Formats: sequence, structure tokens, C-alpha cells
Amino acid sequence: MLRLSIIVPFYNVEKYIEECIRTLYDQDIPQEEYEVICVDDCSPDGSRAIVERLQKEYPTLRLICHERNKKLGGARNTGLKAANGQYIWFVDSDDTISPNVLKTVLISAEKSGLDILQFDYHRANSFCQILEPDREIQVGENYLFENNSQKWYDKLSGAWLQIFRREFLCKNELQFVEDVMFEDTDYLLHAFLVAQKVQHISIYAYNYRVNESSVTKSPMTPIKIAWRVNLLVRCGQLIEIVTMPNAHYLISQMISQSLSSLRNSLKHLTLIQKLEYQRNLLANINTCKPFVNWRTWLAIRYGITWFI
Repeated sequence: MLRLSIIVPFYNVEKYIEECIRTLYDQDIPQEEYEVICVDDCSPDGSRAIVERLQKEYPTLRLICHERNKKLGGARNTGLKAANGQYIWFVDSDDTISPNVLKTVLISAEKSGLDILQFDYHRANSFCQILEPDREIQVGENYLFENNSQKWYDKLSGAWLQIFRREFLCKNELQFVEDVMFEDTDYLLHAFLVAQKVQHISIYAYNYRVNESSVTKSPMTPIKIAWRVNLLVRCGQLIEIVTMPNAHYLISQMISQSLSSLRNSLKHLTLIQKLEYQRNLLANINTCKPFVNWRTWLAIRYGITWFI
């Protein structure tokens, strides 16, 4: 079995994908010990041609092509199904990883059979994100919430911020929601809540690019508001597996504050935009009721904001 599978979904990233892939091979373990799986999510630009060219240079670079666009979550699921590595690293195609980090990362994960190993990252042209000092192995829920009530949400920044043991992901049937935006947070929250062996190491393994054309940086739209509501509903559904009282409180507080913020965003939509928002609600909005007052719930459920 390979030690690692690096999964790289791509869509409209021809400016960045070659740099991304080359950093994945600028590493300190033999290329035969890991694979890179690029998933073409029906990208309309020249990204696929770049990957095909690089395959001639890197024998362990694999390419899988979708027949329809499934968005980032669907592409990650496709990569995971095809992966052969003991550990999985989801890398975004407009980012890079640091040189010569794979040996340290893999040894840290393998020696204790970790379910999740998390590390630190550089934010391009901005700052270095330090989650916390090195810590002993913990149950995932304790790792997120114990003695760290103010920063737990930072640990859910992205699927790229950690590596996962593949057997752990498969055993717990952890799949990203497909065909939506904002698929990371609930996936990561679920993973940490069921993980038994989690650890953090202080190493800058990842380099996050601030891409102004990305989903998270582009302007808010009715569809994006709907997808954010869907995400928060999915997070609310995970509370039933929470065991720590303070964890229940912190998750509820995050959902409540986020829904209130989205309610305010709804106030600025036109009637047509509110109808577009309603058409894109996928989840059972009743799940939101325990977290907000009746005004916010009506606004989120029906787009009614005249009384706010």
C-alpha cells in the first residue's frame, strides 16, 4: 500500500495548477511511496492539458475526469474512491505545499496510527497561522473544544489543513456533500467528532493562496446565502453526536451567530433574488429553529424580512 494519496480537484485553475503539482513532488520521500490524483471537474480552461503534460514527467500523477460538474465536494469524493494511500491529503489546486514536508508529516501520523494529523499553514502575502503548540494525542472532540473555546472554529478552516487515515474515513463513511458550495466545515466537524486519535504538529506544511475569484472571496449572492444556510443546517444535525457540554454550546453559538448574519444579508436582496434564494435551499430548515429567535427563523425559512 502507498503511504499517501494527495487528491487535487481542479476547475478553472490553469494559472496555478502546474505550480501546485510541482510542489507536491518537491518532497523528501520517494515518489513511489505516494500518488497524486487530479480530478478534472469538467474544467473549461486549459487545466487538464497541463496535468496531462505533467503526467509525462511524474509517473505517479493520475488524472480522473468527471462527466459532469460535481463541485469540490464531489471531486474530492471521486479522488477518495480511487485512492490507494494509507493517508489522504486533500489539496486545493490553487494552493501549494511546503517543500520537503511529507517525511515529517507521514512519520508523525504513522508512528501512532493517527486518524487525523493537523498542522499549521502560511497565508500568502499575509500571515502564518499557528493553531497551537504541539500537543499529545487526543480524542477529536477534546482536541477541538477542550481549553480552546475561542479558536475551535479555526481548526475547521479547510480540508487541506490535515491528513486523514483513509481507513478511518471509509469506516465512518465520511463523504463530502456534492453539488454545493461550502462543503468543508460540516465534513471536518463530523470527522473530528468521531476521531479517536488526533494530534497537531507545529510545522508549516501548507501554503494558502488568497484567490479573489474563489467561491469564498467572490461577492455574496442569493445562491451563496442559501448554500451557507444549508451548511449551518448540516452542522446543526451533527450536534446529536456531541458529548461535551461546552462543545454543544459553542457549536450552537456559531450556528446562531452565522444565521443572524445571513438574515441581515437577506434584507438587501430584491424579491426576485429572495425567490432564487428559496429555490436553492436544500436542507430541512426546521433544524435551525432551536438556534435562533422566531424573526431570524422566518427570514431564513421564507426570505421574509420586512419585519426586521
